[in-house]
Amino acid sequence: MSASSFALPIISELSFTSILLLFVILVTTVVFFFLSKKSNLPPGPWTLIPYIGFAPNIVYALYKGEPLYKFLVKLGNKYGQVFSFKALGMPIVVLNENQAIREAFQDMKLSDRGENKMQAKVFSRTFNKLDDMGPFRIFALACFRQFGVGASRFEEPISKESTYLIEELANLKGKAVDLTWYFNNAVLNIIAKVVFGTRFELSDERMHRLTSLLNRLNELLGAGGLEIFIPINIPSKAKQELNKVVDELLAFINGMIESHRKNFDTDNLNDLIDLWLNEIRLHKSDDPNSFRNPDNMAGQILLLFLGGTDTTSNTLQWGSQYLVRYPKVQDRIHREIDTVVGRNRLPKLDDKLNLPYTQAVIVELHRIISLFPLAAFHVAGDTTTFRGYTIPKNSVVISNLYAVMHSPEIWGDPEEFRPERFLDDKGNCQGTDEVIPFGIGRRMCLGEALATQELFIFFTHLLHQFKFEKTSEDAPMPTLKPIDGVVTHPEKYKLRVIKRD
Repeated sequence: MSASSFALPIISELSFTSILLLFVILVTTVVFFFLSKKSNLPPGPWTLIPYIGFAPNIVYALYKGEPLYKFLVKLGNKYGQVFSFKALGMPIVVLNENQAIREAFQDMKLSDRGENKMQAKVFSRTFNKLDDMGPFRIFALACFRQFGVGASRFEEPISKESTYLIEELANLKGKAVDLTWYFNNAVLNIIAKVVFGTRFELSDERMHRLTSLLNRLNELLGAGGLEIFIPINIPSKAKQELNKVVDELLAFINGMIESHRKNFDTDNLNDLIDLWLNEIRLHKSDDPNSFRNPDNMAGQILLLFLGGTDTTSNTLQWGSQYLVRYPKVQDRIHREIDTVVGRNRLPKLDDKLNLPYTQAVIVELHRIISLFPLAAFHVAGDTTTFRGYTIPKNSVVISNLYAVMHSPEIWGDPEEFRPERFLDDKGNCQGTDEVIPFGIGRRMCLGEALATQELFIFFTHLLHQFKFEKTSEDAPMPTLKPIDGVVTHPEKYKLRVIKRD
């Protein structure tokens, strides 16, 4: 019997619809393949499924527990440090190289802000797509400058908050403690001073609740990076909790705004809310996307608190755990601070140049923890050319800061905590363009100057006054394994804070 006689019954059993569907899939795949070849996007993985594209691969990697930023490093090693893929019809360009990131974000067309689906779900009740690169950013930076944020005169309020933190930790008398709450409160009070014009006592129940809610909101938003690629729905229980947390936070912030409205005095503008209310008084707008629309104040203030507390607080938590794990590094910081500053006063910003090793430790912390591994994603505002490739309008552009700060080609031993790498032959701390914890370009962190001040003052004050140790000789060392999300968190760890003589 011939082979054709076997084929006929098989074909006859297939429905016409099935054959047609297979034919459509085949034709669509072929067309999709050739269109992809003609698109002139950077090289990258290609998939057989039109529209869905590479999304299943990302989901599978995350399901296996591989962080997205590390998954993108692997892809870059295979396809080049500038590569692309499509997911759900969306072109996504990934930059794993420092120079590429710097070149790309000099192009205004690659620095637009897209709609973050997670953010839209959470904050759509308070604002839409605020232009944080334009009018609001300019306004906020002007407010910061007016209050001295980033300048030497803002050292005093940070130092004052640091002394309160030192008192609280000294009162522990070496008791085993998780420092998360203490660091969060101290850093939150700095933002509160700028935004609300006041600070909260550590015994204030409002402070406890505010800190707790912000921590929980950060946890609930922790997987938000996935939403860049996949418009998944938040599970109902999580969504209910998310809404509840946001509602309570917004109610608190709106209460503070209302209090400012009642006491508003154009001759006495003391904080960001006062300046904002004055701006609205002079240039009120009904545009739902304008920061001059009063309905947008609470949501944007909430974002300022989210961004302004988690970064510095987490870096301090990471720092305390690294110093427990590396006691020789901690001893060397103590010796340097004691030699330069002495024991009769706390360090100041003016001491910074004379504390090169301490500076090097802070830079190495930024590098190794890569706190914000994928930074804020950008969107191409218009079709443009980059390195000979065509980047279509609305393409997502991702700067993988982790890839730069953990590149074996740059650092040699990127997984080693080695502050000496940032000291030159004369023992001075040398800057480097490859450590970019706050991002690059127009979308870089709005509070970089404040965060840099805060971190140096808190870090040096704490090391001047305390030593961080394990709770006992038999206690395990901190794992230094990150809890991955939009921002990397250290695992919970209890340690002892020992007062120095």
